[in-house]
Amino acid sequence: MMKLNLIKKVAVGIILIIGLTATLNAQTVNDALAAFNKGIELSQTDNFDEAITSFTSAIELFNQTEPENETKAKAQEQIVVVQYKKASGILKEKKYDDCIAAFNKLVEYSTSFNNEKYLKRANSAIPKIYYAKGKDQYEAKQYDEALVSLNKSIELDPNYAMAYIRKAQVFDDKNDAVTFKEIIDLALTISIQSNDLKSEETAKQIAGNFFMRSGAEALKAEKFSNAAAYFNSALEYKEGDTDIYYQLAAIYNKLSKWDEAIVAANKSIELFKEQGTTKDARIYFELGNAYVGKGDNTSACDAYKKANKGDYAASSKYQIEQVLKCQ
Repeated sequence: MMKLNLIKKVAVGIILIIGLTATLNAQTVNDALAAFNKGIELSQTDNFDEAITSFTSAIELFNQTEPENETKAKAQEQIVVVQYKKASGILKEKKYDDCIAAFNKLVEYSTSFNNEKYLKRANSAIPKIYYAKGKDQYEAKQYDEALVSLNKSIELDPNYAMAYIRKAQVFDDKNDAVTFKEIIDLALTISIQSNDLKSEETAKQIAGNFFMRSGAEALKAEKFSNAAAYFNSALEYKEGDTDIYYQLAAIYNKLSKWDEAIVAANKSIELFKEQGTTKDARIYFELGNAYVGKGDNTSACDAYKKANKGDYAASSKYQIEQVLKCQ
């Protein structure tokens, strides 16, 4: 009889423990649900950090009782979503360092909770934030700082053409033609490989403008070899026109490169579109000068006769009548 009573007491004790455990578990689940709901409320009012704290608390409570609870999975997802909203909001304020830290935290959460969607978004955003930071630094003429930011952008995304373009602009401002060309060519290669037509067009425009400006400055300084090199580089990025080839013809004449001058002058004439004007006289005059240098007086006379108009009439007439005595 005593043994039976003992068994009954033990059974009652076990039942009480099971009941107490069930009650405690139920309370813990309720607390977890409350924390989850609180997190939802906080996220809706943009209290992002507090919301994440609540969702984290919910997850910890679910781990104590129901690790596979569906709401726990939702809490994990909400942490990622809320962190993304937080990071995006900071980006709008252009607080770049804080924004980068927020997106790096998003990478951490996305990795922990196996959220590929937001991991991809974060990894895509971070190089663009470094680019935006570098762009602002460039515009503020903080060139060294800009290069640090842009190099980080390129390190994280080697196929981000705009980061190369902005980096090239830094060296444009520094008048470093060699490094500028190296980087702008990389930008073009990447743009073409990724079929990024907008970046390709931007790179070509920036490069063309750089070398046209550099050519004009070198010509003004009478650095004719440099001027020729710059104008020829410009032709790698922009379609040639009558003016570029005229400038090259005049420069080659200065350098006594008669054959190159003749080729450039003829190309300028080919592209000339203002028929009916006297604006082509300057081209024919340079062509005549090139033929004189080459020793082909017959061709020179023909060129000077075509140049004998407008502003070049007097100079051409002098060459025809006094120098070459053309027939």
